[in-house]
Amino acid sequence: MLRIAAFIAAIALFAFVFPLTTTLLAASQSRDLEQKVQPFLSKYCVQCHGPESQEGDLRIDQLSRDFKTGADAHHWAEVIEKINSGEMPPAGDPQPTRNEISDFVTSLDSLIRDGRAARMAARPAVAHYRLSRKEYQNTVYDLLGVRYDPTKPGELNEDTLWHGFERIGSELTLSPSHVDRYYRAADTVLSRAFPATSAKARKVYKDAAELRYGGGQRQRETLDRFGIKRPLRFLMFPGRNQPALAPHWFGRTGPEHSGLYKLRLQASGIRPLGGQPAHLSIGKATGEDTVDGLIEFDITAPEDRPEVFEFDVFLEMPTTLHFCVVATDIVDRRAGAAFRNVLAGSAGHIFTHSSETLLLNPNAPQMFDDKGNGLFSTVLLDWIEWEGPLETDDEKAKRQGVLPPNAASPDMVAEHLHRFAERAWRRPVEPEELAGYLHAYRTEREAGETTAEAFRVAMQGVLTSRHFLYLVEGEPDAREFLTDWELASRLSYFLWSSMPDESLFATARDGKLHGEELNNQVDRMLNDRRIKGFIEDFSRQWLQLHRVGMFPPDKKLYPNYDDWLETSMRAELIEYFRAMFANNLPIDEFLDSDWTMANARLCDFYGLPEPKAGGFQRVALQPEDHRGGLLTTGAVLGLTSDGTRHRPVHRGVWVSETIFNKTPPPPPANVDAIEPNPPKSPKSTIRQKIESHARDPNCAACHAKIDPFGLAWDNYDAIGQWRTREKVAAGIGEDPLVDSSGVMPDGRQFADGSEFKQILIEDGDKFRRAFIEHLCTYSLRRVLTVDDQDDLHAIVEVAKNQQLGLRDIVRAVALSDLMRKR
Repeated sequence: MLRIAAFIAAIALFAFVFPLTTTLLAASQSRDLEQKVQPFLSKYCVQCHGPESQEGDLRIDQLSRDFKTGADAHHWAEVIEKINSGEMPPAGDPQPTRNEISDFVTSLDSLIRDGRAARMAARPAVAHYRLSRKEYQNTVYDLLGVRYDPTKPGELNEDTLWHGFERIGSELTLSPSHVDRYYRAADTVLSRAFPATSAKARKVYKDAAELRYGGGQRQRETLDRFGIKRPLRFLMFPGRNQPALAPHWFGRTGPEHSGLYKLRLQASGIRPLGGQPAHLSIGKATGEDTVDGLIEFDITAPEDRPEVFEFDVFLEMPTTLHFCVVATDIVDRRAGAAFRNVLAGSAGHIFTHSSETLLLNPNAPQMFDDKGNGLFSTVLLDWIEWEGPLETDDEKAKRQGVLPPNAASPDMVAEHLHRFAERAWRRPVEPEELAGYLHAYRTEREAGETTAEAFRVAMQGVLTSRHFLYLVEGEPDAREFLTDWELASRLSYFLWSSMPDESLFATARDGKLHGEELNNQVDRMLNDRRIKGFIEDFSRQWLQLHRVGMFPPDKKLYPNYDDWLETSMRAELIEYFRAMFANNLPIDEFLDSDWTMANARLCDFYGLPEPKAGGFQRVALQPEDHRGGLLTTGAVLGLTSDGTRHRPVHRGVWVSETIFNKTPPPPPANVDAIEPNPPKSPKSTIRQKIESHARDPNCAACHAKIDPFGLAWDNYDAIGQWRTREKVAAGIGEDPLVDSSGVMPDGRQFADGSEFKQILIEDGDKFRRAFIEHLCTYSLRRVLTVDDQDDLHAIVEVAKNQQLGLRDIVRAVALSDLMRKR
């Protein structure tokens, strides 16, 4: 009894002391706010951010003082950052003493931390993060070995982007349109996984004689009369598509023949002296001389030493594909080249070799000079072979044992569905969760469907459940940390953009996804081939590569810009990131380097030595090349332009967001656009126009923080070509010299982009923190808040103190406390 009485007394004492403690804490916070925070703000901040002046659209006097709700917590955190860095108050204004700064920062930081604790305690118990289209595609492949393209017209809805990221949970909502398409997608996936009739692999081979000359008998007779012993070849030139695949080649072809196909072909190329190598694109025709490329590659093999190329490609059958030779210079019949029979005989268009001048037709557009040198980049095709649909042993194994046998008992069916649901939902599943799906199975069986067809209905329900379409974290009873199952999914979608594999599942099932075993699993995942999911998806989203080509460059202004250059520019950044990751290089090399990854097309554009092998290779850079790091790549310089001219402010915003993770405030309403130069006025640069605009007091503060980040790259035009003069279409006088100098917001000066990059490297701590913030946003699938700052700071300190390279920074994020918290 005494123990019970003592326990009751203790409870009563706690009930009295707890609210008293809370009251005292609130009183302490109020006292700090009134005695240490408010006076500092009134003395040093409100004059520029108050009723009379709102620099940067910030009014400190109107920021919420309720730190528990955290409505303006991010603004208060920014205030601390500005004060600590010495950026505020600005030079020339009264400056606080060290003690004043210390008291203010300590007190404000305490208020933010106390509010953070209150918000964490009130956080929603369950969070949902919908899979992106790319993640859905990868997941159904790893689950069932099925290749499915969600970007095809009519398939899954396009993902909503947030600053380039396509996996932010708050942005990926679910509408009735989404639901309908998910049902159709699940049906397509299951139809391919378990087709009613299996489609056997078929092979079709066509040589140049059959592909171009209808068999070539008459053409060979012509060659015999001339005494030419060379084989017929298919000459393809830029300006017209040619057939690469037709459905009838295989015989009867339907949707059941969709799948993986292997393409093999033998080809060589002819190029102008000092000109571009031939580039071949294969895809669905989008015009008479363009295709939506599925396969893209350079052909550097010379005419007399053709090369065999081999590719694996997923095809939705039936389909028709075309060849397209991509080059800046094309043979355009609309410009007068109505006949293209470069080499012609009595039997029509014939080609064997560029040296066979006996067949030259003087009335046709000239393809070669009198020495056989090409005037255009052309492709010589010898033969082509398609084989498919193909299935790998690994793909077949993913489906092994998923369907119950035809004579399966109800218990056996339930067992099979339970096993499938646990893999699909990526967690343990209680039997009662599957009751509705088993009921649907029984209904189908009673209606006369086979076991397999009825089971497919139940599986479709599993694949359209929120437990499959979403990463679900948490449960009704709130907790701070993820379970091992939830952590397994968070890790796999971070590093692989797909579901966990069996090893990761087994570790979660055993409750061992922590400590040394967690380290081992992360290391294994970093070395797995599926890490390309992170490399390609994160780099594409972080750098906002969806914007490349958003404003196609004007062909009259930039005649050397073509589709292959655009594709190469986009790929350069992904290959650069891949090389950085593979070699665990310091992330400073994102800012500046003496190398890049380039293919033949980019080397031609940048004026670099052409790589000896095809595809992307590491290419050394010299100072006179004016390249190095991300900021001087064609993709970055192009995505921040509008297709006709460079946009320094847009470039500055991109640098601010991508390099520093700081999004500038939007411009005021009704800002006048920069007008073209008047014909009778002296020619002026865009920089001069911006500087005139920035003299407006309402615009000056923001432009001072953005413009230097963009003006540093004024030596590069709208597609990223180096120049020393800015081409101005109208006006009096010669084109003005470019001025890429500037002054950083803290007063440091730079003469050009090279010096600007060195300043960025000196500020490496800022970039390191921003880069880790981007990684955490990507991995957590949400916007970071002030509540994450302590865990974020811990990762940054490890990366800094241990001088971690890119791969090790990714590893540190994967192993961090932040990754394990809800």
